[in-house]
Amino acid sequence: MTTRVALNRWGVVAAGVTILICLGAAYAWGVFLLPIERQTGWSRATISFAVSVLLLVFSIFMAIGGLIEKKIGPRRTAGIGGVLVGGGWLLAAFAPTPLGLYVGYGVLAGMGTGLSYMPSIASGIAWFPDKKGLVTGIIVCGFGFGTAFLSPLITTLINAQGWRTAMIVCGIFFGLIITVAAQFLKTPAAAGAVKDSGMHREAALSPRQMLMTNSFRIMFVTYFISMIAGMMTIGHLIAFMSDKKYTALQGALALTLLSMFNGIGRIIGGYVADLWGGKKTLVLLFSAIGLAMGTLYHAESLPVIYALSAAIGLCFGGFLAVYPALTVEYFGQRDFSVNYGLIFIGYGSGCFAGPVLGGWVHDTTKSYLGAFSCAGMLALLASIVIHFFLKKPVATALKRQEER
Repeated sequence: MTTRVALNRWGVVAAGVTILICLGAAYAWGVFLLPIERQTGWSRATISFAVSVLLLVFSIFMAIGGLIEKKIGPRRTAGIGGVLVGGGWLLAAFAPTPLGLYVGYGVLAGMGTGLSYMPSIASGIAWFPDKKGLVTGIIVCGFGFGTAFLSPLITTLINAQGWRTAMIVCGIFFGLIITVAAQFLKTPAAAGAVKDSGMHREAALSPRQMLMTNSFRIMFVTYFISMIAGMMTIGHLIAFMSDKKYTALQGALALTLLSMFNGIGRIIGGYVADLWGGKKTLVLLFSAIGLAMGTLYHAESLPVIYALSAAIGLCFGGFLAVYPALTVEYFGQRDFSVNYGLIFIGYGSGCFAGPVLGGWVHDTTKSYLGAFSCAGMLALLASIVIHFFLKKPVATALKRQEER
């Protein structure tokens, strides 16, 4: 490998990490919750709905971004995403009603997040076909650590200048950084590192063919389950600990540990997937998060709660690295952007449903026992389904190759 090629591919990874750090501010929405409530009088549920809209729109536009990327390339696609992210934050800053938050932060920034997220991952995987899990983990780690890195800075800005000014600064900053970093995204063929010789024909399924496979259905549903477990914990961990009479600081520390291991889990999960394969890694992750969720409600010791929170975060992050790598492994690199975008809708649906289901079960039963237990059982069921039924669609891939 020449020095130029090495610099090209690591430059792509660095650009992807930079973009996802900015996009990771989506998980920092909680720092705006109380300041907006105090100034506007809007309810917390009303304000929180903005991030639910963003995550749902984000997942839908992953697939749309994949289609756009195929036509205009990763650089332009991610650049458009950066403009939408910046514009969405700016529009939300001037929102006179909750609808303005939903349209600006939820819809526009959500669209931009989907358009910028996918090219960052797809470009990195294309440069590292032998280390796709590890590279995916490194890139998506930026999304996880973005919250931990940006939340204190945004909070300081809110305290000094108010939430509207903070949103304006975030919109300008994120829009510029994403747009500039997008210019470094390129494919190996576009960079002249490889020749266009059908390098991705092996197991290359079109989106339509992928949708017809049991492999897609299993991956979609289990991705949905993984996010129900993870986001239910993220959304309700502090409230759960408050019910157990722990202090707000102790609850915040548990959530911080979960967030830290969320980022670490993305790298570890990707690395393990390269060694063991995506399927075995998913079985391990689902088994671990299922046991952790089933045990969490009954934990009485603070160190045990911290350990379980870290384990859930580790698994949650691991899923985000393994599913993209497994998509390439099962359905090929050529249509990865669209294929993974379709699978990623399972992620968005789970992110949307997890916190809502946790809150509904708690409001109905006055306890998190049912919510955590059901999420744990679903995760264990997912591990069994993956182990026995998830198969690489070799026959479909061979049929496509024969038709050429």
